[in-house]
Order: sequence, then structure tokens, then C-alpha cells
Amino acid sequence: MFTEHLLCASYCYQCQSQVPPRSRHCSTCRVCILRRDHHCLLLGRCVGFHNYRPFLGLLLHATGVLLHVSVLLGPALSALLRAHTPLHTAALLLLPWLMLLTGRVSLAQFALAFVTDTCVAGALLCGAGLLFHGMLLLRGQTTWEWARGQHFYDLGPYHNLQAALGPRWILVWLWPFLASPLPGDGITFQTAADVRIMGS
Repeated sequence: MFTEHLLCASYCYQCQSQVPPRSRHCSTCRVCILRRDHHCLLLGRCVGFHNYRPFLGLLLHATGVLLHVSVLLGPALSALLRAHTPLHTAALLLLPWLMLLTGRVSLAQFALAFVTDTCVAGALLCGAGLLFHGMLLLRGQTTWEWARGQHFYDLGPYHNLQAALGPRWILVWLWPFLASPLPGDGITFQTAADVRIMGS
């Protein structure tokens, strides 16, 4: 078990130090991140061992809020679109700024179309991110490990959820800041091979 963790440890030439398994150097943050998943441009920081749970909560709640706002704006946008020709409707949905600048729509019509477009696009992006990270979560992978086809830390869906979200993983989806201590330290990780050895 211990030797497997040593084999997974690596050396970071930028930090000039030995780094734990699953840690990766971020060229933007200029530091190695424990269980680094990715550098989030939206948040302006890396997502890793200590903030993966709030990141998932952000994706879940942002998707829900953006879908909710889109549904609330739907009837007003639908009435606006029915009042115009199909070409005008398509242009309003795809190019609301152009329609405003050419005087084809009022400021209120532009605002309605722009906010709805933004909410729908945001919901699609956040929803896609949530589905992708949900898949990674169930597989016990980081984005880096997924891109390389590595499954060393897949302990099964239930244990993967507990490893990333803590023992109260069901409630954490509703409130990401709920006290649910992570079982590890971000430096050592149980591997699927460890589980097989302990089970035999």
C-alpha cells in the first residue's frame, strides 16, 4: 500500500519539490494543488481537494437558478417572439445587440432577449459541467486522470462520493458548506488496488 503511494508521487520542477500523488502544478496559480482537478477561469482559481465540494455546489445551484430564471422569462419572451416574423425572431435570439443597434427592438425587448439568452447559455454550460464532474465524481477521477484514462482511485460510486464530499454527501448537495469532513488529508489516497488487497 505504502509503496504504491510512493510510486504515484512525483517531482515538480517548477516548485522544485516532491509533490503528493494526484497533485499537479498550476502555471496560473504558480503552486502545486492537492488533488488538482483544473484551473477554473470563472472562479480565477484552481479546483482541488479543499474546494471541490463547493465547486460542485456552485455548478448545481447555478444550473438550477439559471434554468428557473429562463422558465420565468419564457412566457414574456414567447409573447415577444410571436409578435414578429421568423427571421426577426431568429435575429433577436441570436444577435440581440445588433437588433438593438439597428433600432429593430426597444431597450426592454433587447434586455428580455439578452437576459434570457444569457440564462439559457449559462444553464447549458453549468449543466454540462455538472454532468461531467458528476461522472468524474462517481469514477473517483480528476479531469487530468480522466484525460489519461487512469482509474487508480476508483473505489466504487458510494466510496468515491464519500471521499470527495464527506460522510454527509447526500446533504452536501443541498448545502455545500455543511460540516462534512473529508476522510483524507489530500496527500495520501486509497487506491482500487489497496481495496482489492485488503478484501482478499
